[in-house]
Amino acid sequence: MSPPERPHAHHPTARQTGVPGQAEAQEQAEAQEQAKTPGQADVRSLADILAVAPWTDLEQHIDQLRERVDRAVLASHARREQLRAEILAENPGLRSLIRRPSHEASAWARDLLRSGVVAAADGTLAAVPLLSGTKIQIGVVVVTNTGESVRLVTRVFEHELTAQGDTAREFFDNLRKVHGGSNLASRALMLFGERQILLSQDADWRLIHGELIPYELRTGVGLPRENLPPVFELTRRYVADQRFIAVSESPEDLDVLNAGAILEPGEYIELRTLSDDLTTFLDGDSDSGVTKAGFNTVDRGNFRSFIGEVGPEVTIVLLKAGHRPFLLECHRERVEQAAALFLADALWTRGLPDAAATATARGFPFHLDLADAVARTMFRAGEFRDFVEARLMELGVEKGLVDLDPRRTRG
Repeated sequence: MSPPERPHAHHPTARQTGVPGQAEAQEQAEAQEQAKTPGQADVRSLADILAVAPWTDLEQHIDQLRERVDRAVLASHARREQLRAEILAENPGLRSLIRRPSHEASAWARDLLRSGVVAAADGTLAAVPLLSGTKIQIGVVVVTNTGESVRLVTRVFEHELTAQGDTAREFFDNLRKVHGGSNLASRALMLFGERQILLSQDADWRLIHGELIPYELRTGVGLPRENLPPVFELTRRYVADQRFIAVSESPEDLDVLNAGAILEPGEYIELRTLSDDLTTFLDGDSDSGVTKAGFNTVDRGNFRSFIGEVGPEVTIVLLKAGHRPFLLECHRERVEQAAALFLADALWTRGLPDAAATATARGFPFHLDLADAVARTMFRAGEFRDFVEARLMELGVEKGLVDLDPRRTRG
């Protein structure tokens, strides 16, 4: 299935989320709220906040906590219902863009989970900061499902991100750079490893935890000329295969969460293409507060060429199996299949009707959850940290105490 034609820039469906009228509805709701409760809606300064919610005794705080939480949750829910009604009323044609997988697609997805091969991957990262750098352990688990048979593939990677230098002074000068970028580098290693190992497994379809190209991989980890080409090549292989779903578990974009208000469980809508997301990353967006990527002219040109090559081939879809929406990235020719497989794995595999299940609290693919659970069980971050700390102390009290995180010595 091809994505809908890209709207004109002045058309109401040209917003980034693909859900028209949303910004106007939010602005109108905020204006109404300010008009009705000027004492609270106009809060801007710290003094205003403290005037509305002053410090209280613990006993009084606990006595009124339940009432305040209930009031806030119910008010937010009512606003989302209001937002749904406003958006649909302002844009009658929007309903035609909301779809459900056909009965044929749903049957295909169930049959694939019964007799085909579906692989899902997830990883864990354990990082222990040391004086000489950061010791990291990355574990990746691939769950391969064939009917009632589940096979696990585990891979582990251990390394120390450390500095180089001919002299001690040069070593410690370079170490600042290592400490500053170790978190980004270690996460990039984990995310690349998940996607690379998953692609090496024989499977009919593959489920990726997170975006197809997460932020950590888009940056090039400080060396875009060396690090981006492998990321680009891996992405090309996924796009050429077509049979993948990349699922973002916790979309934090408020516009995306509000857009989910127009969907009922079991429904999906195509929002945009990967080109839109990658172009925003590359060039920035002042409206959303995104700064442009810090690439030089050559790297920027290479990234833009890559966007033109693969970006239009990947569609970003908003879908709900239960109450919470999730973002899917899939090939533009496989949108309905991807939506059907997501629903079948999130619901039917758990014994729920795959058309929709309002009773489910999660609505997330079972095999991704299984890969996550196995990875967290087999590669416990605390156990790796404890092992490294034990070795520190075994090597000598002075050396151990110098490298040991001071917070770990608290009584």
